[in-house]
Amino acid sequence: MTKQNEEELSAITRQVQHMGGLVELALDRSLVALLERDPVIAREVIDSDGEVDELENQIEEHCLEYLALRQPVARDLRLVCGVLKINSDLERMADLAVNVAERAEVLSRVPPLPFRPDVSRLAATAKRMLRDSLDALVRLDSVLAWRTWKADVEADKLYRELIGQAIQFMREHPDRIGDVMHLTGALRNLERLADHATNVAEDVIFVVQGRIVRHHMQELDEALAKSGEHP
Repeated sequence: MTKQNEEELSAITRQVQHMGGLVELALDRSLVALLERDPVIAREVIDSDGEVDELENQIEEHCLEYLALRQPVARDLRLVCGVLKINSDLERMADLAVNVAERAEVLSRVPPLPFRPDVSRLAATAKRMLRDSLDALVRLDSVLAWRTWKADVEADKLYRELIGQAIQFMREHPDRIGDVMHLTGALRNLERLADHATNVAEDVIFVVQGRIVRHHMQELDEALAKSGEHP
């Protein structure tokens, strides 16, 4: 790889890291808006979505230009193709954070719910998965990507627990069903954000190992567990 090619790939990776940072910030602020019932912060998150959308376009243009002009092969080609897919997942994560903020904005206008599920645990898990998947990309670390993928089990478990709490509350307080549905909508968006982090992890495995594992991770994980092999 020439020095110029290496510098351009590093620049693309930094753009993706920056985008991931913006997604983390949006998630943080949407959670504050949700838990603190702050419509001002919720609106700020909603209005800031255009920055991520613009960055998504810039990254895509950068990747396509690199493919056209440099004609990369092997891992370099896989890296750029992986970034194109990761770029889309990050943009969707930002949309999901905005969705949480929109739910928070609505909930700030109704009486507080007399129960407060531990939403922060689910959000923290989703954030950690996002951060680890991006670290795996920067370090080209398939083992960290694999651990990130496996962490989705924890996110799913937390989501089910929170939904169980919400269902029980709605049974006891049918007059608040509409309000609780907005809260469960926010929870669903957090769970989906974690799902997109697993997509990023799968794309990192593709970049590093050259194998397409999406839709086959569960079988592959079980096979490796039986054989005792390291991912």
